[in-house]
Amino acid sequence: MASVGVIYAARTLLSATALKLYAFAVAAFALVQMTWVHRVFENWAQVGLAGTWQFVSYAVLHTHLPVQVALVVLAVLGLSLLRDAVRSLSHSGLQMA
Repeated sequence: MASVGVIYAARTLLSATALKLYAFAVAAFALVQMTWVHRVFENWAQVGLAGTWQFVSYAVLHTHLPVQVALVVLAVLGLSLLRDAVRSLSHSGLQMA
């Protein structure tokens, strides 16, 4: 019976969603290491809500390539994880009815 538990745990830890979550965490850590996140938020606060789009577009376009790659990876994985969550919630809602 213990082998069934080990197999279930291994499948859960190596599922597609779990691997996406691991990659998201690594990309987020890399982004934090490559940028001064607190400075980004300080500068963002200075432009206010009205200048948010201009600030974000300027900041993304004027960074180094590794930062841009990390941002793209985070965006793609974030949308994929959101899709997985919505799909999971919609399937669980159908089972409860």
